[in-house]
Amino acid sequence: MAIKATQMAKDNPHILHTLACLFASTGKAKEAHDVLLRSMDDLNLDEPNDDYWYALGLIAEQCGEREIAIADYRKLAKPKTFLANQDSSYQLAHIRLKVLGADQAAAGGQR
Repeated sequence: MAIKATQMAKDNPHILHTLACLFASTGKAKEAHDVLLRSMDDLNLDEPNDDYWYALGLIAEQCGEREIAIADYRKLAKPKTFLANQDSSYQLAHIRLKVLGADQAAAGGQR
């Protein structure tokens, strides 16, 4: 469905980002990386933003690079409002940090 969405939306970079996350979550790290870079290029991003750090963390996890994944997830900034936090990449990154057993260190030992 995500591939079809990218075709219908003429490779919308936001949909490409979602597709990259889906690829990464299903073990297709190379495809995820390629699509993610294409999306970043379409948005003229020289550096990843929070959404892209999350996707890069997923890719690192799939490649067995636990420490890189943790570092990528920790780069996300906490949203300024409560509502923005509920479905943010930040929240998803902290879920991954818990799975990786790195959630306490991510908060400086504070929760």
